[in-house]
Amino acid sequence: MIEGSRYEDIIASIAGVAAYKINGVASLSSVPGRKSRRRAPKSVQVSFSKDDRVSIDIYVNAFSGVSVPDLSYDIQQIVKKEVENATNFKISSVNIFITGIVFNQ
Repeated sequence: MIEGSRYEDIIASIAGVAAYKINGVASLSSVPGRKSRRRAPKSVQVSFSKDDRVSIDIYVNAFSGVSVPDLSYDIQQIVKKEVENATNFKISSVNIFITGIVFNQ
């Protein structure tokens, strides 16, 4: 099992860039309700399971008018593909949280 992994930031960066490429994503967002004086809340959170599988939580703002289920599915598929292609880790889940809607495109 990988704990406190140096890989978390690398995987988070890959996932964030992949998510931002998706049509309909206005921006990455911070985790709502979590304030920290030490570190800014992250838009992408990575955790490892006991069998070294990766779970990714991504917080995004979406443009108005997009289908949230379709947008979420697209993000999940692209992020899973990009992270697995760039690393040796297998993805167990990609959880998408739409935290806001942007009305001006």
